[in-house]
Amino acid sequence: MINATIKGDLVIFAGAGISTETKTIFKETLYEDVLADMEEPPKEELDFPSLMTLFCKTNINGRQKLLQKIKYRFDYCQQFAELYHQASAFHQELSSIYYIKSIITTNWDDYFEKECGAIPIVIPEDFAFHNLPERKVYKIHGSISNYGTVIATKEDYDKCYRELNKGILGSHLKTILATKTVVFIDYSFRDYDFLRIYNYLEKELKSILPHCYIITLDSKKPEKVKNENLTVIKTDGTYFLSAIRKHLEGSKYLTPRKNISFIYALKSKLIQIHLKTSDLIIKHKLPNLVYCAFYQDGLRHALDYLIFHANSGLSFFPPKIFNSVDT
Repeated sequence: MINATIKGDLVIFAGAGISTETKTIFKETLYEDVLADMEEPPKEELDFPSLMTLFCKTNINGRQKLLQKIKYRFDYCQQFAELYHQASAFHQELSSIYYIKSIITTNWDDYFEKECGAIPIVIPEDFAFHNLPERKVYKIHGSISNYGTVIATKEDYDKCYRELNKGILGSHLKTILATKTVVFIDYSFRDYDFLRIYNYLEKELKSILPHCYIITLDSKKPEKVKNENLTVIKTDGTYFLSAIRKHLEGSKYLTPRKNISFIYALKSKLIQIHLKTSDLIIKHKLPNLVYCAFYQDGLRHALDYLIFHANSGLSFFPPKIFNSVDT
């Protein structure tokens, strides 16, 4: 897995467990929240999309109310720094691992965009950015950046998988999944998304389906998943990424992530020194100090560059930084 990461062949398939749908963020999941708001709850347990369909059909403006519920949960999490930090911990851990360039997710949040500098690929038109070298996140169930793309109900899911079968996004995903090392992270084996996605892969790729990995705390493996096609690693997704990052740092493939705090401190100190230099130039008319001020400007620009590219992982990628210094 480390070798696949270094080659850029490790693909993250991220599930709901890495975002807001955990008990550490809300006491109730979206599923439980919707179920509690129904005047006549179903007599038997429904899967996620079936419950969302029932909610939409049994409420006036049901689709609108469902989307408002989804928006409220993300807005609530966003307004409290502690909650947001917990919900985006996985994304922050991934951000510094420059070698991971492709992410596939069924989540609606925009944390990969905010925390990892990933370009979102949601609709076919987004493939205009496909050839760019930046990290990309393929959001097969839509995004809160455009609530009209959100996949929630059974009808949404059916339409989504029809489009995956014949559309450009589905074709590209099949190419990625057939040629890369795929790691499913924080999916439950009972998760509707995981079961349908994995069955979809088995159906579409058949004998060329490569060996996959799943990082999960769920110990109950379903019979539908073949043992020879899947290796289970029982651990937390964020911890899994931190272990990969520490190994890469120890092998000098990545600069330690803690170095970014030094860059912030250096920039703050540099600003203070630059102000003093400017005062000396004006008060004592020392023109030679102008060259010193120019150098300070250049150094500040370099620090700005490193800070800006930290969330994409580029600032922790030694070849890029060393080559920039040499030139």
